[in-house]
Amino acid sequence: MRQIFRALTLLVLAAVLLTFTACTNPAETEETTPAAGTTDSSPEGETEAPWQDNLPELDFGQQEVRFISRDSDWVRGEIAVGEQTGDLINDAIFNRNIAVEERLNLKIKNYEIPGGNYVVSEEIRTAVKSGTDDYDLLANSVYSTIMYTAENLFYNLYDCEYLDLGQGYWSQGFNDAASIGNAQYMCTGSVALTLYRYMFVTFFNKNLFESNNMDNMYDIVDSGRWTIDRQYEIASGFYRDLNGNSEADIRDRYGFLTTNRAYIDAYWSSCQLPILTKNADNYYVYSPDKNRMVMAVDKILNLWYNCPGSYIVESVSDAADQIAGAAALAEGRAAMATLRLVSVESSELKNMADSYGIIPIPKLDELQERYYTFLHDQFTAFAIISTVREEKLQMMGALLEAMASESAKSVTPVYYEIALKTKYVSDEESGRMLDLIYDSIYIDAGVLYTKVLSSVHQQLRTIIRSKNNTVVSTFKTLDKIIEKQLGTLNESIAAIQG
Repeated sequence: MRQIFRALTLLVLAAVLLTFTACTNPAETEETTPAAGTTDSSPEGETEAPWQDNLPELDFGQQEVRFISRDSDWVRGEIAVGEQTGDLINDAIFNRNIAVEERLNLKIKNYEIPGGNYVVSEEIRTAVKSGTDDYDLLANSVYSTIMYTAENLFYNLYDCEYLDLGQGYWSQGFNDAASIGNAQYMCTGSVALTLYRYMFVTFFNKNLFESNNMDNMYDIVDSGRWTIDRQYEIASGFYRDLNGNSEADIRDRYGFLTTNRAYIDAYWSSCQLPILTKNADNYYVYSPDKNRMVMAVDKILNLWYNCPGSYIVESVSDAADQIAGAAALAEGRAAMATLRLVSVESSELKNMADSYGIIPIPKLDELQERYYTFLHDQFTAFAIISTVREEKLQMMGALLEAMASESAKSVTPVYYEIALKTKYVSDEESGRMLDLIYDSIYIDAGVLYTKVLSSVHQQLRTIIRSKNNTVVSTFKTLDKIIEKQLGTLNESIAAIQG
């Protein structure tokens, strides 16, 4: 998808001025195939209209298509907005929907449901069980939705004539992870801004690095030396007792600051720690690499609890954790902080006096060939609800396809190239790093289906919070349970495929 961004940048910039704006699985073996991948799927050399879809001329006679989505921070307005406001992203989404509605001669209606991710999922489960036809398309956090696949809540997307999931504006890494057997029930791609907002990255305060005569962080990343151990070394030199109370507390300066809940998840990808792979029939295989996990946990524990320059904030909530990290970075109390990329839109960073840079989460070690990016499991994915009448199925596929291609054409460049690289990020090197980070997104099916697999990916949180490397004992207890749960998942989904 990188080609999409670069081919469109000048076109979008001109329009703005006129209007005012598959990688291999770390545990791949001869017996299994990847159950995960990266998002950069466009063929090499493809630069001419990479957003172009293959939809024919279609006319759906002004029929209404009803989305159900979340009404919560960071995702509100992702599907539809009520009016133009002058905000670049808001207006890009507004114009996208107008273009799609006119092209297909239909109307888009979005019902934003307050109350969190599970409220949307439960609403659909209730609707399907009762046979009510209140919604057509679901746009919700993947982890709280895909776990209900075996309940036959969604259509097989392969049955949609006009939906071409092989196009570059759909995430091929997600397709690799989410497809199962001969079907796929959810998809995501350019239509979801959360694919960008929910990437875990490392922010660093450039002014603090310069005043402490630290090495250039971009050079360290480019040379492949950006590892957990290297982060320890760098962080060690920054501690200052700013408030003079002779105690290490949140008001002091640290080399590295993070919180002890969701941010731990980032190490699953950044350290190449697989959970699931696939067999020859495209069903899931439980494939954790325990030795690598032990090594990763040793390094993480050392960075978090032994480094004199590290400070670990007790987690309160996703929103509070973001604010705490962004505020520490902006106020010069953290030289480095782990955050979701959405922090660039926060008041803390927009009003930050110092300059900041963005780089990936560090690798496990220098032997690891590349960097990998973890997406917070609340990113948005899409599904066609099984209560949709069969004669409307092709309209649903056409709408998703048109929205994805139009998003790649007119929304993604505005957010990625203009908002991220120009409005929020202050240097070209961080813009280049954003390409690296996005192209390195790694999605493991074990994270997608975690809630029906004993919350397997959250076990790393428990281990790190315990301050002890209990990988062996933790998974010795869990392995048989997860194997059984995975067998049930595979069998249940195979049953609905017939």
